[in-house]
Amino acid sequence: MRVPALSILALSAAPWLLAVAPAQAQTGPEAAAVDSPRSPSDLELVLEPDAAVRMNLAVPRAGRPPGARPEFLDAMDELEQTLRADLAFTQLFDVQGPEILSVIRLSGDRARDLEQYRAYGNEVALLTEFKLNGDQLILEGRVYDLASGQFILGKRFSGGIDLARRIAHALSDEIVLYFTGRRGIAMTSIAFVSDREGQASKEIFLMDYDGHAQRRITGHISTSLSPVWAVDGSGLAYLSYFQGRPGVYWADLTTGRKTPIVFEEQPAYSPSVCPDGETVLFSRPVRRSGKSSTEVFSVERGGDTPRQITRSSGEDTNPECSPDGSRIAFTSSRSGTPQIYVMDMDGSDLQRVTFKGRYNEGASWHPDGSKLVYARRTERGDRFDIAVVDLVTDQDQLLTTGPGSHEYPTFSPNGEWVVYESRQRGRDRQIFIMSGDGRYTRQVTTRGNNYSPSWSGYFD
Repeated sequence: MRVPALSILALSAAPWLLAVAPAQAQTGPEAAAVDSPRSPSDLELVLEPDAAVRMNLAVPRAGRPPGARPEFLDAMDELEQTLRADLAFTQLFDVQGPEILSVIRLSGDRARDLEQYRAYGNEVALLTEFKLNGDQLILEGRVYDLASGQFILGKRFSGGIDLARRIAHALSDEIVLYFTGRRGIAMTSIAFVSDREGQASKEIFLMDYDGHAQRRITGHISTSLSPVWAVDGSGLAYLSYFQGRPGVYWADLTTGRKTPIVFEEQPAYSPSVCPDGETVLFSRPVRRSGKSSTEVFSVERGGDTPRQITRSSGEDTNPECSPDGSRIAFTSSRSGTPQIYVMDMDGSDLQRVTFKGRYNEGASWHPDGSKLVYARRTERGDRFDIAVVDLVTDQDQLLTTGPGSHEYPTFSPNGEWVVYESRQRGRDRQIFIMSGDGRYTRQVTTRGNNYSPSWSGYFD
């Protein structure tokens, strides 16, 4: 199922802007009495995700509406826990939660209470309030600059209790956008392959960016691999053997329907969806003059005849379209060992871009098109590490250095994180995410073996 959309309203007289679909944005009774928020330029609170010093952020527990039913109380607990986890994950904030702040004796005077949060070393406070409207849970969030006592950001969200985590993700992303000028990733999703359900099959799964809400979207009881998102999140292309030989299929996340894109006598591998949402790249074996090679092809999702793009004596695999739709990154052995190349969509202007390491494969584009992240085999040949090459400066650096083997990296839609597959010391293969500089990592799957992740774009 496709992730529900968010509805956004800008209200000139009030700070509350946002409602989670299907609920509508609402203005609360206190909204008109709240001062207009100030811009980050006024307060000089703009943060960088790689900043050495994080901002101390107080996020105290919100009060609970009287008479709230147990299921609503559970949803409020889940929402607050998710919100604090989201904000801490950004690496922008050191979050102080109720375990520290509950000792503060609040007076009810806003200025005095804000000063108490500041006395605990905080620079910013996020004060939240829950309300109920029938079966709708309402969250109001105010952000204050504690040095000045100024209100700087306000949002109002509403939705059913089943959307509690999404409300938290949405507020976190709004706070990240305010302080950095860039969108957060809490509302994004990751597609991956898992064998967790047994029956000698691998199926395609989706999960939230943080590993929650893992759910299967294919049921072929076969081997399905290499999921890759359409830019708008409407669907996925993937490889599957469920009709015998490998073909490329489309999973519509709105209807749940699975349809073939490429299913012919010749097998097809490693699909990639271009930004137009219609052009799909893939690789397949070709035999000519008595010799075999693997080449890159393109095809329209509507089902036209595939068009061959590369013609080499080597193996050309793992094509991926650039964010602007003008270039293709791919792996080729035409120089003797697998390396990363870039070319125009018609195969012209071919350039090799990796020169460190004898074996490099599986490149994925940075959202701004300036970098490629890929897997590099170590000199001993016993494992892979994740590396990134800057296409502007030609600088090439490792993001991982072991232990374990790390492959199949893709960037987050804001370019600040990388998701990848890792096998640590002979254990099961699992999905990890790491910061773009490789300093912070987090495991997001645990059950079964999990492979070849693909990070979604933004669902709007």
